[in-house]
Amino acid sequence: MPVKILRFIALLVSATVLSIPTHAQDAASAKAFLISVYSHYQNKGRGVEFYGPHASLYFHSSLLALEHADVTANGPDNVPAVDADPVCGCQDYGGIWDLAIAVQTESPQRAKATVSFSVFDPKDQPDEKPTRLIITLVVEHGAWRIWDILDDSDPKMIVSVRKLLQDDLAQLKKNPAPASPKP
Repeated sequence: MPVKILRFIALLVSATVLSIPTHAQDAASAKAFLISVYSHYQNKGRGVEFYGPHASLYFHSSLLALEHADVTANGPDNVPAVDADPVCGCQDYGGIWDLAIAVQTESPQRAKATVSFSVFDPKDQPDEKPTRLIITLVVEHGAWRIWDILDDSDPKMIVSVRKLLQDDLAQLKKNPAPASPKP
């Protein structure tokens, strides 16, 4: 090939590579992701889906696979391991107050965030102890997703969503959930 054609091809390849958007994953982008997640809880919002078609916008596919396997293994008449909203660590909430998020990246593909907040207005419930979650984020398809949530609000009962699901599945493998009685 003539040198001019090789130079043109090299220039074309360089321009193409430089024009591909990169998805720099840093603490700021992880925090922005979590702020967007918690914005769904403001003003008595609906929260984010752990079950349903939009869950993959927030949760890592491996966590959703565990959740789906657990729901299936438990059957329709039994309560799955996660029966509350893992993002707020609650079943009921009036919104999110005093949200604080601190993020540390472990790598461009993984970050840990300490998130604290109150699920009820402190004016109405001044003695409410804040919820404190450690959220592990992992990049999937170029975007942050929740890989695990560790609720360490109560040091006597630290709970990991991922471990809770894994433990329930292991238990159900040993002792399957009772089948529904047929009508």
